[in-house]
Amino acid sequence: MANEVLYETKGHVAIITMNRPEAHNAVSPEVSAGLRAAFRQFRDDRNLRAAVLTGAGEKAFTAGADLKRMAQRGSADFADGYWWPPSDSGYVEVWKPVIAAVNGYCYAEGLNLLCGLTDIRISSDTATYCYAEILRGFSGTGVAIELLPRQVAYAKAMEWLLMGKVFNAQEAYQAGLVNEIVPLAKVRARAIEVAEQISALAPVAVRALKEAAVRGLSVDVPNAMRLAGTIGVLTRYTEDAHEGPRAFAEKRPPVYKGR
Repeated sequence: MANEVLYETKGHVAIITMNRPEAHNAVSPEVSAGLRAAFRQFRDDRNLRAAVLTGAGEKAFTAGADLKRMAQRGSADFADGYWWPPSDSGYVEVWKPVIAAVNGYCYAEGLNLLCGLTDIRISSDTATYCYAEILRGFSGTGVAIELLPRQVAYAKAMEWLLMGKVFNAQEAYQAGLVNEIVPLAKVRARAIEVAEQISALAPVAVRALKEAAVRGLSVDVPNAMRLAGTIGVLTRYTEDAHEGPRAFAEKRPPVYKGR
C-alpha cells in the first residue's frame, strides 16, 4: 500500500485513508492498488468487524481519478484496460460494513467508491459531490452509473449524472445518499463511532444481513426474501445466536465472538 493508502486499526475497526492530500486524494493506479490491498486485509482479518473509508486532509475525500495521469495515456492503454484487465481489477467484495467519512470533495471516482464500497455515509458540512466524467468528455465506467439510480430517486440520480452537477452535503442528505451531516472536524470521529457501534454486534449476523440486503437488490423480491431467509436460518446456529438471548435473560450486555 506504500504511503498512498494508509491502513490502521482501532479495536475491531479498520481505518483506510486515501493519502494524496496535495492532489486532493486523486485516485492514481497506486491508490487504486492500495485500496484493493487494504480492503483485502480488512476482509481477511477475523478480528476486524467494520471499516471506515476516508481521505487525508480537510479538502477532499477524493476528487476522482488522476486526470493528469489519464491525459498521458494513449488509446492502446484504454484498449488494454478493457480487453485485458488485470486480474485484481475492480473492488474487493467485502461483506463487513464500511462507513464513509466524506471530508471534502467527493467527485467522479469518489462517488463510485461511495456507492460501490460503503454502506453508511457520514458527510462533513463542507463536502461537495459530483459525477464529473460527463464534464471531461466521456461517460464514465464506474459503478455509480448503475448504483446511483438504485440508491436515490431515479430523477435525482439522472440530474446528477447527466448534468455533472456539483451538489452539497444538504442535497446529498435530502436525497438519501448520505446518512448524516456533521462539522468537518468531527466527521472522522463520528464515522469511527458508528463503526464501533456496529462492531459491538454479532459479526456473523452483521455480515449475513449485509450480504442478504446487497445481493437481494439484484434479484426479484420473492427470491431476495428466500435468500435472506436462508441466510438468516443459518445464523441461528452460531454461538453468537445463543449468546444474544442468554445475555438478555441474564440482564447483561452480550459478548459476541464471531462464532
